[in-house]
Amino acid sequence: MWPWRQLGLFVARADSVARITYIGAMDREILLAHLRNSRFAPADREQAQADARAIAAYLKGLYNVRVIGIGSAFCSGRPFRQSSDIDLVVEGLPAAQFFRASARAADMTQRALDIIPFESATELLLERICQEGVEL
Repeated sequence: MWPWRQLGLFVARADSVARITYIGAMDREILLAHLRNSRFAPADREQAQADARAIAAYLKGLYNVRVIGIGSAFCSGRPFRQSSDIDLVVEGLPAAQFFRASARAADMTQRALDIIPFESATELLLERICQEGVEL
């Protein structure tokens, strides 16, 4: 539950910018803790990238694949939050090994992990790979 709901705060949305209007007393520490947890933290992105590089090294070593990172963990222009995941596009992973490799890779990080086979990527995803992809 959002802290401003616990505190009797009302959230109004206008032009996709949230504005908080105070209704009653507010516990500043609860709100600040929530904002710290939901805002960008550089160490979070760095840890996600380190996890992605370790996963890429594992996949390359075992399956001889090409690994490309996409999404907010690799694109500094996009917000990265504690709830953000790691998105990896993998080229050359045998279909029979996909679930085994995905399960082992997921064990290597605390974050949610999406492994996307390059061979089944859509046109839109291929564009994103070209625009923001980071070879790992």
